Amino acid sequence: MIRPTLTADRMRAGACTAMAAGTITADGTPWGAWLQGSLLDPGEWPEATPRVLVFTGSLSGSPDDGDLRNWMPAGIEACRSALGSARKRAEDRGQRLLVVPHALHLVSDLHSTLRLLREHQGIGLALAPAALLTASMLDHAGDHLARILGTLGPVADAIILHDLARCVDQDGEPSVKACPWGRGVLDPALVASLMPSGVHTLTLDR
Repeated sequence: MIRPTLTADRMRAGACTAMAAGTITADGTPWGAWLQGSLLDPGEWPEATPRVLVFTGSLSGSPDDGDLRNWMPAGIEACRSALGSARKRAEDRGQRLLVVPHALHLVSDLHSTLRLLREHQGIGLALAPAALLTASMLDHAGDHLARILGTLGPVADAIILHDLARCVDQDGEPSVKACPWGRGVLDPALVASLMPSGVHTLTLDR
């Protein structure tokens, strides 16, 4: 089955706050829109859209910085509380809430994503597989992507494709940053071979 292609307005690769902007259409009709900010620090709620895409955010106070508390009981409870409020807000408007996991956020990996889907029936998934990779994972990116896409791809509402470039963080440690699809270190042919059929795709190419 050919994967339906989504079109995004004003979306681009970069920091997650830069990615999370604009509307998304399918064949010219509204498909979804991003909630500005994150679940922990939301901006204006998007109206008149069937789906709301959202990053969960980080207890660091910045969606572009991780925090060890994200993966501890405090982070798990913060995520549950924020998800409960956002889900009710979406349901009151007849919308479907789609969480976008990110390696630096409350929902950050395969395990926490599966827990979210198990505990919060009715919440969907917009999977950006590269967003779950850290610098230390790049040497075995193929294995990680196979697990991520093999497990989460078939149950996702959409898959967002962007690439990764190696960089260093403010402390001089190896890091990664998002870049347009096909302009980074990931193997497009490998990713294409791992993609599930029939799932909407959105490619960040600018």
